[in-house]
This record gives sequence, structure tokens and C-alpha cells, in this order.
Amino acid sequence: MAPNDRLKLGGIEAGLKIQPSIVSYSRLEPISLTSGDLDPGLEVRIGDPLWMVGRQWQFEELRGEDGGSPVLAEIAAERAPVTRFHPGSPAGSADPAATSVDVPEAGLPIEVAVEAEAPVVQPERVRAQTGMHLLRLTRAAGLPPAVLTAVQDAFLAEWKFAGEIDADTDPLGAARRRITAGRVPDGAAAAAGLAPLRDPGGKLSSLPPSLHKATGGGQAAGTLQDVLTTWLTWAEQYVAAPIGTSWDPYRLEYSFALQAGLPGQDVVLRADGHQGEALDWYSFDASGAPGLGAAPTDTRLPPINQQVMPTPVRYPGMPSDRLWAFEDAEVYLGAVKAGSTDLARLALVEFSLVFGNDWFLLPVTMHYGEVADVQSLKVVDTFGKEITIGPSRDISRPGWTVFQNTPVDDTSALADVFFLPATVRHALQGPPLEEVALFRDEMANLVWGVERVVQSRPSGEPVRRGLTESRSLRQQLPGDLDDAAIVYRLMTPVPEHWLPFVSVPARDLPVQQFATELERRPMVRFLDDHTVEVAHPRGVLLRERPDGDVAADRLRIAEEEVPREGVVITRRYRLARSPGGGTVLWIARSKQIGQGEGSSGFKYDTALPPGGL
Repeated sequence: MAPNDRLKLGGIEAGLKIQPSIVSYSRLEPISLTSGDLDPGLEVRIGDPLWMVGRQWQFEELRGEDGGSPVLAEIAAERAPVTRFHPGSPAGSADPAATSVDVPEAGLPIEVAVEAEAPVVQPERVRAQTGMHLLRLTRAAGLPPAVLTAVQDAFLAEWKFAGEIDADTDPLGAARRRITAGRVPDGAAAAAGLAPLRDPGGKLSSLPPSLHKATGGGQAAGTLQDVLTTWLTWAEQYVAAPIGTSWDPYRLEYSFALQAGLPGQDVVLRADGHQGEALDWYSFDASGAPGLGAAPTDTRLPPINQQVMPTPVRYPGMPSDRLWAFEDAEVYLGAVKAGSTDLARLALVEFSLVFGNDWFLLPVTMHYGEVADVQSLKVVDTFGKEITIGPSRDISRPGWTVFQNTPVDDTSALADVFFLPATVRHALQGPPLEEVALFRDEMANLVWGVERVVQSRPSGEPVRRGLTESRSLRQQLPGDLDDAAIVYRLMTPVPEHWLPFVSVPARDLPVQQFATELERRPMVRFLDDHTVEVAHPRGVLLRERPDGDVAADRLRIAEEEVPREGVVITRRYRLARSPGGGTVLWIARSKQIGQGEGSSGFKYDTALPPGGL
């Protein structure tokens, strides 16, 4: 029908006149009419009440919404505690159930079970602290003054700090030795000497001869025996003992698994690729097999049936929905730089700035270390309408499931599982006991493992190898070459704490699947007296088996674990407060991003002036 045509319906004739439609928008725009400066307009100065109302109208604060907000939610879920722990990846075990153990007592964080390892040598400070506690317990036991003096002298004679410390290479250890020598017994030596004297019940069956002689026998000997039993129990728990080995030296990361027995199924929560420190629910993947064995007792818990009040999600930097409200200045989301291919950053910014106010939080009461299987979720809005909320994967394609543990098996039975791990929220980090940097040297076509910090012997204190090994670079010229203009070297020197990794064929792979790995080799040095010196790592991070023969140890690392930016492996003490209120101390490792490629200056077949060596 053309414009202005006539329409005849049932004898009624009417004229239609079609007018063109023009869409218009209104804007409030402060324009400077004099100086042309835009700053006054951007300052949003208040001119009059009408200006304020206009700005509120522009932000649609005067416009109502014909939609309900959630005011009540009812959630039903089954729950069960974690009962089994498997150090290492279950996929690499022939019988995961046989190599799994029961979860330690309640209140112990998961990080302790995963990361704790036995100390190679206790630092001088730790040994002095445990020795001081032994003296405190002995003084509080009520021994006669003469017996107390004799016992303390026997402590210092029986368990004194042994070994000479070089003040040039270990100044901190030498300083501590000057303070502790002759004043405090060595706590590590005392624990090693008393451990063989315990009976099956954990109590000392006798005293060392020197201590028995110092007490004179009788009641004083029994009192001291009780004191030493109490102290030994405390000393063995001072640093958390390891539960298996979860560290994978091939991947330079932790792998482990947990299991909880939900009604009708066992849920295995696997954490592959844990790099130390931060550990949360998203670090785990849910699986149904292989199982880690049956729980020792019936662990069924009452189901969750709670009615809660939904609250809007708030986060730092979230855009405010009111004009005259200010966002948190600590987070500026507008400063996030993202290119057209940075999809993750673009999604983060869009979610934070556009869809962040669409989320609500439901507080559900759970205990640490529990697994919940959500059965149903119902929400009631302000109009009294009840809505059943289903999984987000059912209403999106291919299935948006960012807030759940990823099922690694092809099953939907584990899709609604949520895990609340008993993890450490904040832990105190001690100085590195050992630190190793792994990076690529393209000019030398090698990967270097540089021991930056290692534990000194015998003090156990951390020392920087770069300060003590600088003399390894100094090569003295023979006397008959003092006037030489050029000196030829077969290869240039490299510090002893720089250990090379070379590419070798991967093990246990067929020819058609050829791949390479990185294998550590010792640093060989040819001395002027025609002898050969072989340098091995002094720490444990560059060794596959720290308790084995270092000369036969050949650590292998996956090629992809040393990227172009390199990695830094650190071993240190961590101290945290457990959910039960106590403190726990353990030795842990962590992997972090390095500082890029490096150069050792290693070259073959060089001819340089003497000053250029």
C-alpha cells in the first residue's frame, strides 16, 4: 500500500496517512561557550537543582523496573567430609587405594599434607630454639638446684653444636654459633639421641648414661625422664612431618588427590599442577575414578536444607549504580589494557563493568574440608514468585560452568559438586632456604639451573652462592704467559653454581612420538694441574632424589616446563594458623615466573687478551 491510499473495510472507508518515524535522543552536555576548555564540564560541577535532576534522569535513576529481585532462597544439598589423601597423581600409581592414606586429624590445612617435607639440615636458629625450650622445661620441673646445674651441663656436653663454620662463606651461621656455643644444647642432636630410647608407648624407657649420672638416680631421674618425653613429643611436631611425596620433579610442581564419599558415589578431587602457596577450590578437578580406598569409619553427614537471603555481589572497583556515589579508588578497571585478541581481559572488563551487578551471593554453612552435591535451588522474588534455578550449563551453549570443579570424566553425576577445602588463607613466609633459577641461554644453546641460595653445612643457614663462588671464575695465568698478547682457551669459565641442562630424547616413548627432555649434567672444570673437578648441586631442588647419590643423580625436566621467561623454584619455611587455633610450621616449595633469558658467557674456542678472560 502506497502512502495516502484509501482503505475500505466493511463499507467503512477511511483515509490512511503514513508519517515517517524519526528517532531522537536527548543529551545533557556541558559545553564551554567561552574558553573552549573541557575540564569544567568533566568536573561535573553542580549548577542548580535542575542540573542534578537532569543528571539523575540521564542515568535513568528516575526510571523504575518492572521486575522482581530475589529476597529468599532455599537450597538442598548432600555433603560429606574428605577422608582419603593420595600424595602424587593417582594416574601414575598402579594401585591408588594402596598408596593412599587417611586424611590427617581435623584442623590440619591441606597445604601441610601436600607440601611438607623433611628438612635436609635444620638451621642453626631452629636447633637453638628447640634447645632453649628443653632448658625451659627442665628449669620448670622442680629439680634441686645442684641437680639442675649438673643436668644442664650434661645437656651442653652431650648435645653440643658440632662442625666448624667458615665465617667467610657463612657469616650468619658463624655469628649464631658464637652466641649458642656453650649456652644452648643442639635440639636436633638431642632429638636424634633420645628417639631410640622410646618404648612402643612413646615414653622414654631410660636416660642416656651421662644424664642418669647427672641426676643421681631416684626421683630426679624419673622427673627428667618425663620432661624429656614431653619435650621429644613437642620437638618432633615442631616442624610438620611429610605425608608421602607430592612433589613431581619432572614437572616442578605438586600433584595430589582427595576423596569424599557422597551418598551413592565417591568423589575424587584431583589437583594436578599445584605450584605452591595459593590453593583454593578451583585448583581441583572432580573425578569418579580411580578410587582411593574406603573411609575408615562411617562419614555420612546430615544434608543441607537452608533458607537464606540473597545479597548482591560487591567487589572493589565495581561501577556504582548512582551518579553521586564514588567507586573504590584502589581498583581502576578502566586502566586494563586489552587488545582485540586478549579475549580473557575483554571478558573480565565486560563482566566487571556491564554484568557485575547481575550476580547474587547465597550464604551456605559448610565446614572446612567438606564436599557438597547441590540437589536443588529455589528462589522467591519480591512479587512472591518461586523460581527453580537449574545449572547454568543447561541454559547456555556449549555449557558455561566457571564456578564449579571441572569434571574430568564423561559424567554429569559430578557436575554439581562444590568443594570447600581446609586451606591456609594467609601464611607467613620465611626467607628462602634454597632458591634456583632455570632459564634458557640461546647463545650457548643450553638451559641453566643456577643455585642462587643453598643451605650451608653444617649451620643450615641460607647463603648466596654467587658471593662465595665468584672465585671460581678467576683463572690464573702461568708465569710464562705474563707478556702474552692473546691467550687461547678451549672454553670460557662458568661459575660452579651454574649447572647445565641439555636436551636428550624422552624416555619411554616410541620412535614415532619423538620428544626431548632436559637432563641436568654436572659442571666439569679442567684445572691447570691437569686434574678434573666435577661440580654437583649443593641443594636439593636440582636433584631427583635428595637422599640418593648426587654423582649418579640426573634430574630430568619436561622441555615445556622451562619457558622463555624462565622459572624460579623456592624452598622455604611457612607458618600458618590452623582452623583449630594452633600454629603449624612446615617446609614448602613454590614455582614462580622467572626474569627472562640469561647469558652465562659460555663459549668454546676463544682467543682473547689476558684482561678479557
